[in-house]
Amino acid sequence: MSITDLIGLLLGGSFVFLGLFILFPMLLYIYNKRIKLVEDILEDGREYFSLNIFLTGHGTLHYASVFMFDWYAKRYNLLHLKDNVPPKITGVFKIYYVIFMIDMLCFAAMIILDYIYPNIK
Repeated sequence: MSITDLIGLLLGGSFVFLGLFILFPMLLYIYNKRIKLVEDILEDGREYFSLNIFLTGHGTLHYASVFMFDWYAKRYNLLHLKDNVPPKITGVFKIYYVIFMIDMLCFAAMIILDYIYPNIK
């Protein structure tokens, strides 16, 4: 087993671990507790992202981008409303976003090491 296989296995394991044991429980927590509160503040009570768990995953990344980037909030006309959301709630969305991006980076690196890199040699 080569070093690239070991690194690919480590990246694949971290991808599965982060997704199943950290991101999915966080998503369930956001779905049950936080997303409706954020929609009440930012969307004037329109509940789109809280309809089901799949839309909550999309909405969590959307609202995390709103909370993290001013240009993104300005694009969706939420710049003046995002300060009304309590910092404790925005922190959960930001943490979810960062962990999700790390998870996707592990996935992409695993694919590159396991499938693309051996074919280049």
